[in-house]
Amino acid sequence: MRWLAPVAIILLANCASVSREECLAGDWEAIGARDGAAGRVSATQFERHVNACARVDITPDRTTWARGYEQGLLSYCTPLRGLSEGEAGRAYRDVCPLASEAAFLRGHELGLLAYRQRQRIAEIERDIAALAARNRLLSTEAGNGAAQREWQSNQAEILSLRLDLGLARAELLRIEREIRAFRANI
Repeated sequence: MRWLAPVAIILLANCASVSREECLAGDWEAIGARDGAAGRVSATQFERHVNACARVDITPDRTTWARGYEQGLLSYCTPLRGLSEGEAGRAYRDVCPLASEAAFLRGHELGLLAYRQRQRIAEIERDIAALAARNRLLSTEAGNGAAQREWQSNQAEILSLRLDLGLARAELLRIEREIRAFRANI
């Protein structure tokens, strides 16, 4: 149990929003720019910095950090970044200024469509694989009427799922064409 305390300290240090060295260096504009470019929520992130730097008796400069944060948002709040955030399945955290929010959201919504469609395809593929694996097991039970009926039911379900899979893939192709057009028009 003696090893638990050092492990806890290491884990807490790794969760800090800024390192001890960053607190001491005090380049709050650069830290703010990094936070804005990552699309982090300003109040939450700054509070994390305050807590991280309290361990070394440093108080972050909110004004300087906010100036950097606003600059960082300029690189985050773009249509292409919205698209990539959506394709990664990340939620929008309401951080973009009104002037750039609509364009970011257009990209984000399109990216989320692609993400969800890929998730749907993966789910269908998992369902097909599970049914096929079950049918392989059932095929060893020749002569068992219940196993034969389940096998036939599974085969019908696999056929239905393959149809769904084809439709889902076609929809993904449509979404990907829309993404290409979106990128071309930026």
